[in-house]
Amino acid sequence: MLLQFKVKNFQSIKDEAILSMVPSADRSHPENLAQEGNREAIKTAAIYGANAAGKSAVIRAFVAAIMAVRTSDTRNITQKIPGMVPFKFDEETAKAPCSFEFFFVANDGIPYRYGFTADSDRVQEEYLYFYTSARPSRVFERTGDDFDFNQASKSTFSEYEGKNTSNKFFLATATNWGNAKTAPAYQWLANAIDVYNPELAIQPTALQAFEQDEQGELKQFTLSLLRQADINIDDIQVDITPLGNPTKEIVFTDQAGNPVPQGQVKAVRIHAGHHVQSESGKEAQFFLDLNEESLGTKQLFWFSPILKEVFGKGKTMVIDELDRSLHPFLVQFLVELFHTPEINQTNAQLIFTTHDTTLLSLDTFRRDQIYFVEKDPHTAATELYSLDEFSVRKNENIEKGYLLGRYGAIPYLRPEGGL
Repeated sequence: MLLQFKVKNFQSIKDEAILSMVPSADRSHPENLAQEGNREAIKTAAIYGANAAGKSAVIRAFVAAIMAVRTSDTRNITQKIPGMVPFKFDEETAKAPCSFEFFFVANDGIPYRYGFTADSDRVQEEYLYFYTSARPSRVFERTGDDFDFNQASKSTFSEYEGKNTSNKFFLATATNWGNAKTAPAYQWLANAIDVYNPELAIQPTALQAFEQDEQGELKQFTLSLLRQADINIDDIQVDITPLGNPTKEIVFTDQAGNPVPQGQVKAVRIHAGHHVQSESGKEAQFFLDLNEESLGTKQLFWFSPILKEVFGKGKTMVIDELDRSLHPFLVQFLVELFHTPEINQTNAQLIFTTHDTTLLSLDTFRRDQIYFVEKDPHTAATELYSLDEFSVRKNENIEKGYLLGRYGAIPYLRPEGGL
C-alpha cells in the first residue's frame, strides 16, 4: 500500500507537494484505515480544486514517475525519459530536473522509500531504502552515474553498473538482471499501483479482462456491482470476435492513433439484460446495446474489471475525475466500497480528483483524507494541502465551508469584466 508520494518541479507543481496516506491522530472512521504489519494508511484520498488549479498535475505526476521506471528497460541510449516536464514559469526551474518519491509497503510486507530526480536526458539522482526498524537501510544511492551500495552488497550490485545507462533507472536495470533486493520495490511500481483516465485507459483494459473471463467470475462481479448500485440490469452479454481488415485501404487505429495490425481488430458487442414487468403483470427480459444505456451505467460497467482486480490484488488505484458521468450517489457508492472491510479485504486504496462536493463530509471521510489544490495567481504554482491542516469541528459542514471559500481551492470568478 502507498504511504506517501512526493513531487517537485513538475508541470504546475513548483515546490515540493506531498500526498500523505499515513493517518493523522484523527480517531474517526477506523474502517477507513488499512494496516500492513505495524504500518497504517488511509484507504482513500479525494483531491479538490478549481479548474486549472493543478489537480490533474498531481495525477500526471504519478503517471510520469511510474511510466518512466516501467519503460526504463526498453529505452536505448539515445531515447528521452518520458514525462519529465518541469515548472516552466521560472527561469531556474525550467532548466532544473523533476523529482519524485514513493514511500510504500511492498508485497513482502517491508516498507520501501524510492525516489529519483531526472530530466528528459538523464537520471541525476536515484535511491532506494527499506525499513526493518525506525531507521532506513540503504539498498543503493546514485548521483549521476556514480553509485553507493552497502558494503555487503557492493560485489553483487557492481556488476549491474555497467549494464545501466544515464537515461535508465538502476532500480529497473538491477531487477531485470535478477537482483532480489530491488525486485520487491520495482514490482510494486510495476504491478501494485495504476493510474486511470476515464476517457482513454479504461475501456481497452476492461475489454481484455472480459475477453479472458472464461469462468464468468468478472461477469458475476459486474452484475453484483450494478445491482448494489441500484441499476436494473440482471444479465450481461459480451461478444468479442476477431475481425480482419476487410480491405487493404481500411486501416483501424487504437485510441492513440496507432495502426492496429491485421488480425488484431475485433468486433465488440455488449448487451445488458433488463427484467421488466408490464402493466398487466407479465414479466419479460429485454436486451439493450450498452451504447443505449446511461453514461453512468456505462462508466460503472467499464470500471468493474478494474475494481475486481484492485480488490483482488490489493492495488492502489489513482484516477482523474472519478465523478465524470456519475451521479453523486454512485461516486459515494464507489468510495464506500473501499471503506467496507468485507469488500476491501486486501487493503486496496483509491486516490482521485473530483468536483463532487457532496462527498465533502466528515460522515464519509476523515480530515486527513481530503486534499485541496490551489494555484497561486501570481506565480501560477500549484499548492497541495490537506483539510487536516485546518481547525475543523467534528460537526462542521465541510461542503458549505468549502463552497464559501473557507479552505481555498475554489475558482475566483470576475463577472464584472463582461464577455
